[in-house]
Amino acid sequence: MQRFIVVLGLALLAATSVQAQRGSWQSEIGIQGGFSRFKPSGSGAKDHVDLFDVPGFSLSPLNHSYGAIFAIIPWRDKIAIEPTVSTAELSVGGTTFSLATLGVRADYALTPKVYAAAGGTLGYVDAGGQHESQLGIQAAVGYRLHLASGMNGRVEANWQTTKKANLIGPANVYSLLFGVSARAGGAAAARPARSTSAWDRVIGVQGGYSHIHAIGSGAGDITILSFPGWGGGLTTSILGPVVLSVAPTMFAIFPAGQKLAVEPGIDIHRIQSQGTTAFTANVSARLDYAVSGGWYAAAGGNLVYTKATPGSGYFNDPAKGSVSQPGLNLAWGYHFHLAGAFGGRVEANYVMLKQNKDLGLATNTFGLMFGATMPLR
Repeated sequence: MQRFIVVLGLALLAATSVQAQRGSWQSEIGIQGGFSRFKPSGSGAKDHVDLFDVPGFSLSPLNHSYGAIFAIIPWRDKIAIEPTVSTAELSVGGTTFSLATLGVRADYALTPKVYAAAGGTLGYVDAGGQHESQLGIQAAVGYRLHLASGMNGRVEANWQTTKKANLIGPANVYSLLFGVSARAGGAAAARPARSTSAWDRVIGVQGGYSHIHAIGSGAGDITILSFPGWGGGLTTSILGPVVLSVAPTMFAIFPAGQKLAVEPGIDIHRIQSQGTTAFTANVSARLDYAVSGGWYAAAGGNLVYTKATPGSGYFNDPAKGSVSQPGLNLAWGYHFHLAGAFGGRVEANYVMLKQNKDLGLATNTFGLMFGATMPLR
């Protein structure tokens, strides 16, 4: 697991050290998500799994998928190197699962907007003392676009195929993804003229450590360490049926005065396989108050909405088709300029979700999160 984190750190360091603009590419870091179809190879059965995740969620290589975090590192006039990564560690019932997916590819600019890409993938899993690596290849074609000042976007069709490993079978993954990114080098993004607010208008993604405790349960607690954050992704994963959420993965900040800002958060996930469909929206809304310097406090509410095929095992009542679970959240953190157009923050948060007879016990979740933000102007 450590070697994947080291590789990611070196890739991002390289991205920030390259000149901001070189030929058809500039140094950028971004996040992506969208639709993907996972199909085991050679089964001859209708056993595909359709997934929709915003932002991307991965249990690869257990269920191979794309890396949600990507970086663009200019190399030559029309060529850039693009590493992608998703990494997580899940501990439950005395068992720890370590998961990582790493991709490296070359992106070639066919036109100023259209590009093609090809490269390789590596998945790694360690569970219960057993570990496995799985190799694969990938190819993609995409279209780049400008979204806002300091923010770029892309739409991409992506294909990945993996080789059979000792513990994991081969598979094909077909994806249609949307990504957003910002430059990773240069000066900080300019603030709006005459702005007196302690806050900038930004959009961001967070990940880190979460400790989930079910109140009154004799079972052990659950801990998750993931980049990007999982949010409500476990609910619609192959580990289901289970309804489980931590702090939303995506957030935006809108200044509402000199000291106050409004911060909505969200991640959405959907799975469909063999006649069963499940969907979850993990939503939050809170007020952020600038205390001093970069320090801030926050408080607000949460809502986890889950809809699933009746009788699929998600809810205690088999006739139930959807459930909403409200909650509250508190946070204390520090925000700062990270690099280029990116801001950063480190935050301790606490999410309390109410008990629901259709889901089970109330849960309290402590999180220690790192977030990265892009200007939204």
